[in-house]
Amino acid sequence: MNARNDVKRPSDQSLDAWPLLAAAQRRFAARVDFLVARWLERCATNAEAAQRLLRTDRKPAPEFGMGVSLVVPSPRWDESP
Repeated sequence: MNARNDVKRPSDQSLDAWPLLAAAQRRFAARVDFLVARWLERCATNAEAAQRLLRTDRKPAPEFGMGVSLVVPSPRWDESP
């Protein structure tokens, strides 16, 4: 018996690259999807924070202590002509 007949020659061995390329493309696409989702989440968080800062329905400043407020009227405004 000839043992060399049982061993495949390098030319007989074919490496099918398509499954390897398809798997690499799926991994790459999954990574890109993950990164885009994280970026969109950060954008949404920043937009919500900006909306909270720019909200126009703010309440007036509360008074401090007994009838003392932040705005002190000028004495000239209270004078009558």
